[in-house]
Amino acid sequence: MAARFRSLAPRVLTLSVLCAVLGFAQAKRPILHKDFDAWRSITGQTLSRDGKYLAYAYMPQDGDGDLVVRELATGKEWRQSVGALPPPAIVPVDVETPPPPRTVKIGFTSDGQYLVAQTYPAKAATEAAKKAKKKAEEMPKQGLLILKLGSGDAVRVESVKSFQVPEKGGPWLAYLKEAAVAAKPTDAVKTTEQDGEGEDQARGGAGRGAASKKEYGTDLVLRNLTKAEGGERTFANASEYTIARDGKTLVYAVSSKKEEENGVFAVATGTDGAPAALASGKGKYSKVVWSREQDKLAFLFEKTALVWDGSAGKAVEVVNAQTAGLPAGMVVSDKGGVSFSRDGKRLYVPVAAPPKAEKPAEEAGSTEDKVLMDLWRWNDDMVQPMQKVRATQERNRTYRGVYDIAAKKYVQLATPAMQTVLTTDDGLLGLGLDDRPWRRMIDYDSSYQDVYLVDGNSGQRKLMLRQLPGGGGPGGGVLQIAPDGRHAFYYNAKAWHLMTLPEGASKNVSSSLGVAFYDEEDDTPNPPGSYGHSGWAKDSQSFFLNDQYDVWQVFTDGRPARNLTSGDGRKSKIQFRLQRVDAVDETEDRGVDATKPFTFRAESEETRESGFYRVAGTGAPQRLLWGAKNYRFATRAKDADVVLITASRFDEFPDLQLTNTSFASPKKVSNGGAQMEGFLWGQGELVSFKNTDGVPLRAALYKPANFDPKKKYPMIVYIYEKLSQGVHAFVEPRPGHSINFSQYTSQGYVILTPDIVYSVGHPGPSALKCVLPAIQSVVDLGFIDEKRIGIQGHSWGGYQIAYMVTQTNRFRAAEAGAPVGNMTSAYSGIRWGSGMPRQFQYEKTQSRIGPSLYDNPLLYIENSPIFQVKRVQTPMLILHDDNDDAVPWYQGIEFFLALRRTGKEAYLMNYNGELHGLRRRPDQKDYAIRMQQFFDYFLKDAAKPEWMEKGIPFLEREEEKERFEKLTDQR
Repeated sequence: MAARFRSLAPRVLTLSVLCAVLGFAQAKRPILHKDFDAWRSITGQTLSRDGKYLAYAYMPQDGDGDLVVRELATGKEWRQSVGALPPPAIVPVDVETPPPPRTVKIGFTSDGQYLVAQTYPAKAATEAAKKAKKKAEEMPKQGLLILKLGSGDAVRVESVKSFQVPEKGGPWLAYLKEAAVAAKPTDAVKTTEQDGEGEDQARGGAGRGAASKKEYGTDLVLRNLTKAEGGERTFANASEYTIARDGKTLVYAVSSKKEEENGVFAVATGTDGAPAALASGKGKYSKVVWSREQDKLAFLFEKTALVWDGSAGKAVEVVNAQTAGLPAGMVVSDKGGVSFSRDGKRLYVPVAAPPKAEKPAEEAGSTEDKVLMDLWRWNDDMVQPMQKVRATQERNRTYRGVYDIAAKKYVQLATPAMQTVLTTDDGLLGLGLDDRPWRRMIDYDSSYQDVYLVDGNSGQRKLMLRQLPGGGGPGGGVLQIAPDGRHAFYYNAKAWHLMTLPEGASKNVSSSLGVAFYDEEDDTPNPPGSYGHSGWAKDSQSFFLNDQYDVWQVFTDGRPARNLTSGDGRKSKIQFRLQRVDAVDETEDRGVDATKPFTFRAESEETRESGFYRVAGTGAPQRLLWGAKNYRFATRAKDADVVLITASRFDEFPDLQLTNTSFASPKKVSNGGAQMEGFLWGQGELVSFKNTDGVPLRAALYKPANFDPKKKYPMIVYIYEKLSQGVHAFVEPRPGHSINFSQYTSQGYVILTPDIVYSVGHPGPSALKCVLPAIQSVVDLGFIDEKRIGIQGHSWGGYQIAYMVTQTNRFRAAEAGAPVGNMTSAYSGIRWGSGMPRQFQYEKTQSRIGPSLYDNPLLYIENSPIFQVKRVQTPMLILHDDNDDAVPWYQGIEFFLALRRTGKEAYLMNYNGELHGLRRRPDQKDYAIRMQQFFDYFLKDAAKPEWMEKGIPFLEREEEKERFEKLTDQR
């Protein structure tokens, strides 16, 4: 049934405004733990192509959120619930590509007439289903919301798995909808006037009063949004689909129990004609993909790759088991996807060894009869934990080959000996990466790879670079091919290099420019990484590199490099970085358009003020927008000069602001900051100090709300490495394993986050040399109670705290999360999230020891807290979970037992099954309360919590959980 959004026009006099007018303003109060769930954030902000409408999700941390749609010219808004976001995915700390944060998918039709948004089940519905012990298939499902822009008329569709709107195709919508499998076969196509009408009849009454278990499939729905009636077609048993960018063609794969109905079908969206079969018959069809020009289509059928083009009535098999050039023992694999070269002349095909057949259950035998054993062999490429973590990745690994469509020739590019090949746009050349000779070094060093030139016509390989640092770590070897395929640039040995293709000659292009392009402040034993780059120019004639402050344009033809920001960044200690503000068409744009003025986001290293600059021609950068805030580019409309940015401070919510590509007169167009009005809020500022070696440093200082310099405040120091750059970052109130700055300043604490620099071999003493002078510099200001100073940190911060409390009694109380207590035992521990040995951390990266344990054991002992634990006088709270995937949790146990053995006051909390940081929200909320109770007791003379006074016996854990849940609701 259609529903109308409730209008929220600015002219409406709200109750809060009325109260303010009448002088009934409510007194502000501190942020409490019970306030976390309702706190909302803005996500998924999207502009219509014409820039007339803004939409975003306004979601609480726990509970039902809203879709907000705003007509920018009038300020009129509509809202409607989009349900509650599912809990975030829990992934290991070391996962290379974590899933993006869950949000609400939002899409505008290209004609600017409709908006389509994903919805989630309401929290109450999900909780009721859980309470009723519903099966997974019976739980509330995601849905779809369709909004008519301007009027606010909305339609909801239930049980929608995914949707697509064409990029340029007008008012078309395609979506996959879960549907009960029919008791008897359904027609391949049916037309309905309204969603759901006639569905029982079309499905033969499936599920109506049936005693048997329901089964579900998926229907593909194609909808013309401008038609109130007769604008919808449904295609049964669709497994995947793709709608062309121009909206004229919908292609989908069918997976049916009646396998003879399977295939890949194309539908012309503007007609009522029957779907055309591009391929059909028994088997599995998948991985449907368009060419960039959308004149061709490719997909997989079982162990075969097929291509269809507009001139052919049927798809043609191009690669199968009999294809010449396919490596022996390999087949086309659906574990990878097919894709076209940019010009559409070649097809990339994934191949792999055939999957092993699973043994029937009766042949597998019972687990009691099986031997399960891991063999750790000294000369294996990877240790067993790494092999285990990567087992799924290796089982699903495919190797890229390329098929020349015109020449009908297949060439294998990647192989088990060279798993990754980066190809040019036309597929004629590739750069292959082989890490096999260097894999064992990952235990204690960086990752490396040899780089080969690969001929796309023959597959022949030629060694180009040996032992290039890579793998995404510090000093990693960035390797990026130009859009025209004639050059590539890469970073190695503290410099940028340009490689000519296909010749393979390389030259250093940065060392002669008079400034460093490597991180001059890097204080780890590893070779320093670069300051980054902004990729290639669109014309492939130049690329863009960063030094510490400025941006350089480096040319491929040997012309002198150009400092785009004229050195102003270095002169004024402002960091400039290229900011893309043009309307990017991902299918067309392949880099920065160097013919247009350059826009930069800029940030002062000394004040952390930020904003945007522009360079037109060869002049100096011109300031467009600047302030003592954290300005960030958010998005822009594709067909209009309409830009969204955010601006935040510690005491300013990052609301969306409307401007243009000149960043003129930003205007706030969201009101998330209204949440702050009822709460006390602190303020952030920078302070300067010198460490005991005389190095000038900065710290961010967060003062309480209603700060009075004549008062004496308790202070908590939070540490990691360098943190002062976050002084203008807004910290939303939320639970976690570290203190929440906004909440603690709201409750009367001063928070200090000092920068820390290190000397290789002495990480513990380095921290002490920075933290204590930073504290003293603030104490000297006169408003800190020196007897009420605490310290908190997690992981690397936890280690530094564990070390410092063995050297100083400056702190009244300390919390250390996931700390390393003994470097001698941690050195050969395992980061269970990645399976990697921890040796590399101590010899090359964060732990900063340098030599191995066997070459200099004294350094490991001197930096280990447990060897000096007798000196500790500070009460300790330790958080270390038994499934920690980064720091072995026995490190927390070692430190705790050393404190216990020597009679020191210490508390160790282990949230069963949790990882390196608390991920489950109930655990986060529980620990946030207990940690505050710990600090409040020592720093504010609050009552001693019962868990500190009496402990929690193992047999009473469940009762403690119930007691604490009640306390959580009150705080």
